[in-house]
Amino acid sequence: MSVRVQGVPYVRQPEWVVEGGEAEFVTAISHAGFAEPVRVKVYQERPLFLTPLERAMSPYPLAGLYALYDPARQGKAPDWEGFYAAWRKALAEGETLLVLPRTTSPRLEGLLERARARFPNLQVARFEAWSLENIYLGAELALGPVYTPEKAETVLLLDVDLHEHPAGYLWWEALSRRRVPPMNRIYAVESGASLLGSMADHRLALKPSQVEAFLLALAQALGVLPGSPASEYGGFLPALAEDLRRGGVLLAGPQLSPGAQALAMAINQVLKAPVGYVEPPEREAATPRAFAQAEGAQRLVWAAEGPLPNLSGKAFAAALSLYPNKKAPWSLPLAHPLEASGQHLDAEGRLWPAQALIQPLWGGKTLEEVVAGLVGEEVPALSPEEKRALVEGRPLARAQALSLEVRPGLEGRLPPLRKEAPLEITLRPDASLYDGRYRENPYLEELPRPLSRLVWDGALLLGEEDTEDLGLLEDIRARERRADPKRPLLRVKAGEREALLPLWPLPGLPKGSGVAPLSHFFHPEGVIWPMEVSPTGRHYPLVSTQYHGYLGEVEAVKVLEEKKALDMEPHKEKRVSFYPPWPQGEHAWAMTVDLTRCLGCGLCVLACQVENNIPVVGKEEVKKGREMHWIRVDRYFAEEGVLHQPVMCQHCEKAPCEAVCPVAATVHSSEGLNLMVYSRCVGTKYCSANCPYKARRFNFFSYAETFLGQGDPRRAKESPLSLLMNPEVTVRSRGVMEKCTYCVQRIELARAEAAKEGRKIRTGEVQTACQEACPGKAIHFGDLLDPEDPIQAHRKEGRHYALLEEANTWPRTTYLAHLKNPNPKPGGPQGDTRPHGPGPEPHQPPSRPFHHLDLRGGHHPDHHLGRGSAP
Repeated sequence: MSVRVQGVPYVRQPEWVVEGGEAEFVTAISHAGFAEPVRVKVYQERPLFLTPLERAMSPYPLAGLYALYDPARQGKAPDWEGFYAAWRKALAEGETLLVLPRTTSPRLEGLLERARARFPNLQVARFEAWSLENIYLGAELALGPVYTPEKAETVLLLDVDLHEHPAGYLWWEALSRRRVPPMNRIYAVESGASLLGSMADHRLALKPSQVEAFLLALAQALGVLPGSPASEYGGFLPALAEDLRRGGVLLAGPQLSPGAQALAMAINQVLKAPVGYVEPPEREAATPRAFAQAEGAQRLVWAAEGPLPNLSGKAFAAALSLYPNKKAPWSLPLAHPLEASGQHLDAEGRLWPAQALIQPLWGGKTLEEVVAGLVGEEVPALSPEEKRALVEGRPLARAQALSLEVRPGLEGRLPPLRKEAPLEITLRPDASLYDGRYRENPYLEELPRPLSRLVWDGALLLGEEDTEDLGLLEDIRARERRADPKRPLLRVKAGEREALLPLWPLPGLPKGSGVAPLSHFFHPEGVIWPMEVSPTGRHYPLVSTQYHGYLGEVEAVKVLEEKKALDMEPHKEKRVSFYPPWPQGEHAWAMTVDLTRCLGCGLCVLACQVENNIPVVGKEEVKKGREMHWIRVDRYFAEEGVLHQPVMCQHCEKAPCEAVCPVAATVHSSEGLNLMVYSRCVGTKYCSANCPYKARRFNFFSYAETFLGQGDPRRAKESPLSLLMNPEVTVRSRGVMEKCTYCVQRIELARAEAAKEGRKIRTGEVQTACQEACPGKAIHFGDLLDPEDPIQAHRKEGRHYALLEEANTWPRTTYLAHLKNPNPKPGGPQGDTRPHGPGPEPHQPPSRPFHHLDLRGGHHPDHHLGRGSAP
């Protein structure tokens, strides 16, 4: 039987389905159960870019665009009717366990109630490797705290990072608003090395058990509990307590014990902190314990994300996931969030509607549709109210604030705090892969991890002192100096579980505390354990995009105290040139980066990659220093803490790259942009050699074709990933130089729109991809000829400066110095102020002959390293 395909023109063509036409829609993307409201840019019905609807978003929705078009999602044609028949048969034979991820959808919960009423043998469990259960238990009632830290003068970050809490990215957006004069003051007490902690004015590094002991001492210092603190922690505790009394808030990590959570809530109540409480977002807390429950079940439907249990040897087993599972007897596809309609609560308890922006590409269903199919129902279409909410960009409902009063006698009800061990480990979500659910996403695999700057792998993070105690630090530093990526492979034991993990020493970690990513080491009974470590005598290659950590004599990142910055006069850049000025066009585009508000999260890197069709190159190429990201986030360890600096093409007015290009591929526009004419470039790389900022990337091989073809350039044109490419940006082939273009395609689109309407480009109308995605609003792009543009005020600040001003390149991208607001009292908090760094900068890894681009094989061939298997 032959099938004829016929093209039929629209009777009334939608306005966005035209060549060059774009549209924007609002929806909610669910990550780990919580809604993130976003704006989705669509080109000819293809979702191409995501931006936060309100304040900030995590990297997972944006990187999820790759998963939408990933051909690896395609499996066998799903037999949904056969699956439902087999599932109903299993339910008739005995108890059948359905394991769901964290769910915050009221509609899904209603479907589950009806399904359990119809099938008494249906048991439901919720699984998350990183649970929020302790927060609910700490309140003694299942309540969810909602913080507004921008209202606090002093903030204590208690062992928490932005990707570890559902509201983490919203927290930094709120905190960053107060990182300009008059500034708030941030303290951090933590057992790891976090991005949020790196921005603190004072930081104290302690083991996980000591963090809870510190919290107990803080409660005593503030009068929440009777007694006197056993230690002042070098003056840190009394200074912190005094600052908190002036208007503070405590933000606690989810992994802290229920007793510690209760203490944190009691302290916030005494401080009258800006914290509200709402009904629990989860009807039943998702916990790692459901993993063991699933492994023991004889009939199982696994629909959770992250670590996968053993599905063999069961009377009935099915796996529902975004990607096909070849080991499962039944493997059914779930719909991508952009293919799904539904409802989800966000971290603040607001209910957001979601709409499908594209038909399911591989026959996937949402969890609501799966449960509705089991009971023979249809999921209703979007209601008129949901459609109005989507058009207006608002939630369907807001959480009702609840009152919470800590009952007297808290000290008598507190459970014992964690016992201290010589070595303690915390299994935390990876900043990119989370608990392993994003392992198939090369955008996230190659996004450098914060602080360590590792790509394509997970590692055990230990402090330098503990590494030296193991007798491994000297060998690691020697390997760094000779550009050897191999690192010691350790056997790490936590409780009854163990894993093989390579070691990466990281400055700033307290002695006796280690951190391992949940994506590579999962324990079903908890995330904090006494740790045993033993060397195996073997090594594993780890690749980082930045091995050095000291600023050295070059003042790339300037650090100022708030008071000094307010007294400084604007710095006048010394400009000397024998060349005449460029002709001035209608605009003078420029960018400023406020380093005080830059967290180093890498969202700007990811946004630039998605917007500008930048390919992933694989672990082997990154090892040779050939990563293709147009933005490099430099990380430095200094006495003031950890400093971050995004470095992209500086668009110099006297650009050294332009004068040396023999074919005029690097040219200067009348509006100040340093442009690349790809069709002229012959790959001499003279421009890169002459660039003092090293912000250019040369595509040595067919990276784009290999990326789209998932390792096979010949399959690039037929790959669904070609739908991921932005049609407004050239997909570069092998042999040309690439760099930041200030998103010139967005400038031209705004220019065309203004011309159609007979006006000039409005102030702030052009926003670069990195600017839109930045959660701290650290990046501003504007016009120096527009007197109303905020960039004018930035350039008049005393902390404004140009990177490597002595190079006399007159960059259009400039920086605002990193501000600190330390406690001014003599003998104030000492905290962790020692300089940290791995020592002298090693040489770059040497080039090696090109063999192949391993886009998915960044891990060892046994890429479940850290799950008990040896490389």
